[in-house]
Amino acid sequence: MEKLELRAEMRVPITHRGTLHPSIDPYPCLIQDFSTKGFLIMSTVKVQIGEILELRCELYPGRFLQCYVEVRHINGDCVGTKIVDMSDDGLKLCREFINEHFSLNRFG
Repeated sequence: MEKLELRAEMRVPITHRGTLHPSIDPYPCLIQDFSTKGFLIMSTVKVQIGEILELRCELYPGRFLQCYVEVRHINGDCVGTKIVDMSDDGLKLCREFINEHFSLNRFG
């Protein structure tokens, strides 16, 4: 049986490196998918549900996305997050990346 997608917004399936900053020491992570609402992040560092983390990733050469995410659920090494703070420029960059991704997948 197929799993229903309950989200109102489609997620972009990607494999993209990023950095999480829970406190002083940043650590690497791998973004598995994202939307303008949240991310699925793979990381071996233990976090807690409700924890707020800073996420940084380079979506295009020299163009970085920086935002704050809240840990919503944890499944093994995968962390589901919700964006709680992102600048207008960050949101614009995120939308640009999502639109480009869907265009490339749709029209090749």
